[in-house]
Amino acid sequence: MSPNRQPAKPRGRRPAVENFDVREHLLDTATRLFSERGIAATTVAQIASAAEVTSALVHYYFTNRETLLDAIVEERLAPSVGFVWSAAGDDSNDDPFVMVGEFVTRLFDVTGRMPWLPPLWLREVINEGGMLRDRMITRIPFENIKRFGARIKKAQRAGAVNPELDPVLMFNSIIALVMLPQAAAKVWQSIRGFPAIERESLQQHVTSLLLGGMRAPAAHTARKTARRPSTRSST
Repeated sequence: MSPNRQPAKPRGRRPAVENFDVREHLLDTATRLFSERGIAATTVAQIASAAEVTSALVHYYFTNRETLLDAIVEERLAPSVGFVWSAAGDDSNDDPFVMVGEFVTRLFDVTGRMPWLPPLWLREVINEGGMLRDRMITRIPFENIKRFGARIKKAQRAGAVNPELDPVLMFNSIIALVMLPQAAAKVWQSIRGFPAIERESLQQHVTSLLLGGMRAPAAHTARKTARRPSTRSST
């Protein structure tokens, strides 16, 4: 093993190596517990126990709950939001289908690396009274959302996108289709007879549903007519 190689961060073990980042470990542990139990129901003692450190050490790195929540927003949530929503603000691509596809891809990329994000987002950001709601509202790039809607509307006027879609609600629909099934995955899987939600299948489903629904009705009709073999007999 190379002496310069960074050792893998243990999960759920007491830090035992000199260059192990205790603060990052505590942030990871706290974020996971908050997504599973909710912020209000999670104590510093529980975070310390899950991280296998003392409560005093948690307070050493994070003076109080507010400091910890600020760190989670600044170092976990805000960068993720910036990465995902930059797809809606990129002026280099005006194709709404490519833009939506890229947005979905980025959402699945982030939630794959951060599986705690969907339940935490719904519980603490979207939910009324969520303890991260006020902190995150100021970090949502609403200008990008407006650009997103403007591009959808422009494509609708050109006849390329279904005119019955609401351009702004499209953004909310994407968030809901990607985040809600992942947030509810454990509940869904616990119901007898229902299969586990596979990420690849979900991504394919969401992409097909969105891009198929975006197509203008005329495009649907023309495509069906082109694919359907003629059944009329010649006279």
